[in-house]
Amino acid sequence: MERKTTPKSRLVLQAARSCFLELGYDRTSMDLIAQKAGVSKATVYAHFESKEALLYGLIEEEFEIDGPPPLWDPNRPILDITAALTDIAHRFTAIFLTDKKLGFHRLIMTNASHFPAIAEIFMNGGPRRHLEEVRTFLERGIDAGLLCIDDLDLAAKQFLSLVQGDLPLNWALSMQPPEPGRYEALIKGGVRVFLAAYGATRKE
Repeated sequence: MERKTTPKSRLVLQAARSCFLELGYDRTSMDLIAQKAGVSKATVYAHFESKEALLYGLIEEEFEIDGPPPLWDPNRPILDITAALTDIAHRFTAIFLTDKKLGFHRLIMTNASHFPAIAEIFMNGGPRRHLEEVRTFLERGIDAGLLCIDDLDLAAKQFLSLVQGDLPLNWALSMQPPEPGRYEALIKGGVRVFLAAYGATRKE
């Protein structure tokens, strides 16, 4: 889809965001989006040829403009591997703890089977990007003599699984996130287990 960046297209996207997140894709009509944006339906179609195009535009924008921040700063040296991994885990799990992200996740999950390209946008903007960031960090940790890993891809997946626990399941089921103390314990335990397996000083 060719991206639209006019002021009116921004109004339409903002209206679509509000309607999709509040009512869902199926219950939202182009008439409702036009009404919410304060423009005619013809104006909506002038910028987005269909409701599907609006959905794609909204999700693309979410990851391009307001996507998750980097998990770590590659310009900073790794001085404390435990602290660095803990910081990455906090940045990663923060994604699962906001109502806004919950709403977008629900929107994507309920429509991905009908619009496969949405799943690709989501995977490229979120999970695949995070895995690559963690993989690069782990590689840096190996170079610094802090980690001992044979399969970087596997280790990156294991790390993210350890520190996220059941947060994605809570998210998918629209359940409330755990109390801060619970996911702090999850992060600390996940980092500890990961380093027991891959730390350079682990016991063979």
